[in-house]
Amino acid sequence: MLISSKINAEFNAQIGHELANSNQYVAIAAWFDGESLKGLAKLFYKQAEEEREHAMKFVEFILDTGGKVEIPAIPAVQNTFASAEAAARLALDAEERTTAQINDLMTLAIAEKNYAAQNFLQWFVNEQVEEIATASTNLDVIKKAGPNVLMIEAYLNHINK
Repeated sequence: MLISSKINAEFNAQIGHELANSNQYVAIAAWFDGESLKGLAKLFYKQAEEEREHAMKFVEFILDTGGKVEIPAIPAVQNTFASAEAAARLALDAEERTTAQINDLMTLAIAEKNYAAQNFLQWFVNEQVEEIATASTNLDVIKKAGPNVLMIEAYLNHINK
């Protein structure tokens, strides 16, 4: 086995975190969809799929290194939001939490001198820079639009052409 039982367990926990983020993004997207904000819904549905892909990267790494995959229980998500800003804030908070989790995993891999795990995790370290930047931008744009969320829809339509 190319990973220790400790790294294996922590990577399994991260699978749960990534799947929880995916579920939360689906809930955010569905809330936007229910509010007829299709551009924002599309943005968060896409993010949900990315989070699921992140979980699958951990699954594949564990299996490739001879570990055992054990999917943990996934907590319930928040389904309603006071505003678009509140939904976007929750997404940014999730990405900040994920960044801390990835950093903790890298610290463990370094402590165990597990170079394969370090190499694998480097992709996530880089990805979290992008994730934080995107979530911060989304929140910033939503805050600037204030209560006029239709401006956000127009903005998203414009940048996605």
